[in-house]
Amino acid sequence: VKPESVKMFEEFGVFTEAELKSRAEIKYEAYSKAINIEAKTMIDMAGKEIIPAMIAYSTELANSVLAVKEAGADTSVQAGLLAEVTGYLKDAQAASAKLSEVVASAATMEGKAQAEYFRDVVKVAMDELRAPVDKLEMIVDKEAWPMPSYGDLLFEV
Repeated sequence: VKPESVKMFEEFGVFTEAELKSRAEIKYEAYSKAINIEAKTMIDMAGKEIIPAMIAYSTELANSVLAVKEAGADTSVQAGLLAEVTGYLKDAQAASAKLSEVVASAATMEGKAQAEYFRDVVKVAMDELRAPVDKLEMIVDKEAWPMPSYGDLLFEV
């Protein structure tokens, strides 16, 4: 809380310095809780839904590569898609692990320091997890994707 803000609020009898600091602390706590819930939800969705579904999908692709190769045909399309999916899958797994670590670190903090950590570190780690997951969603067929896609939400409501 800036001194000039405290002076103005006290001058007009709106809030005391203690009240302003209390309100700021409540805002920091509410922000931290909201981001914490979102981050833990991302970790849960990635670990229990998206990553297992993409493992199953990449297994299907690998079996397709083997079947097409056994039939004597070109497997470059299937192999390329398999490489792309497994690359994004690896990125998603690493980003999920990193997000878990930074969320755990945030639990050791409180107040403004915690809110700033959520903003500067946890939110960045959330974006790093979302990037490969969004790319996977765009290339994986609809039946393999474990939840409604953006297209489903936009056009099939």
